Amino acid sequence: MPSFHRLSRKTMMNRAVGAILAVMGFLFCAASLGAHHGNAQFDMTHSVRMQGTVRDFQWVNPHAIIHADLKDENGKVANWRLELGSLGMLKRFGWSPDTVKGGDQVTVEGFRAKDGSPYMCTVSIDLPNGQSMRGSP
Repeated sequence: MPSFHRLSRKTMMNRAVGAILAVMGFLFCAASLGAHHGNAQFDMTHSVRMQGTVRDFQWVNPHAIIHADLKDENGKVANWRLELGSLGMLKRFGWSPDTVKGGDQVTVEGFRAKDGSPYMCTVSIDLPNGQSMRGSP
């Protein structure tokens, strides 16, 4: 004759709480993985170096952004979106929300977007004061 065992109320509650925590953990991890895109959209095999004028600097998560009018190798000027690293990483490199300002003349080195759009993963930026700052790892 089979023996049926009833779970105690405490055991059932522990299992329910465990299941809820597991689902919440999965959702939290899935959201953060989707938010971080990595460098897949950039051509990491060829770096470019361009000069131009900063329009604005956005000290925002998950990555700081500089918008700048940069001149390409043919002399054509376009408004570029220059993606930098995370704010924590930039702080370790010596950045602050005031590191660059609209009107600053800069030289930028980085990797262009694979789709040809004016979008760059910024490796370094030379500031008007002669200082060179890392923009990403």
